Amino acid sequence: MGRMYTATMNAVSVSTIAELFAINSSASTIVVIHEILITQDTQVTSAQLPLYIFRTATDQSAKGSALTPAPLLVGDTAFNGNVRSNILTGATFATVTTVLMRQAQNILNGWHILPTPECRIILSPRVTTTTTGANLIIKLDTAPSVALPISGYIVFEEIGG
Repeated sequence: MGRMYTATMNAVSVSTIAELFAINSSASTIVVIHEILITQDTQVTSAQLPLYIFRTATDQSAKGSALTPAPLLVGDTAFNGNVRSNILTGATFATVTTVLMRQAQNILNGWHILPTPECRIILSPRVTTTTTGANLIIKLDTAPSVALPISGYIVFEEIGG
């Protein structure tokens, strides 16, 4: 087993199409996604919004807000890749290489992905900034009718390095 981390987005105001999370592995590690949770904090009106998880060759490592993944084991080393949130200049579907999941989310219930071990998403080492298998995006693909304070987290494992 590798090193386990969480990356958390806390009540980020989202009013347009946005990449909620972008994860990029490092050149010497692979990353295994164990869990994804997206929720909102204040909306009381039901609405369906589509979320996508996809691989892309677009480098998003300098956009949006940087997140510092927290190791689940106290004293473990820092994550070697990078995680970003709330990217408003997101990758277009022209640069999507593989849509892995798409699901309409009822914003009142949130969106929780907890794959079985054999269905976990694995990111390959990021040899270049455009290594397709190393860049993963979780994208809200429709603008909400009102700004939403969206929170969420990703639990992932880094192997190697």
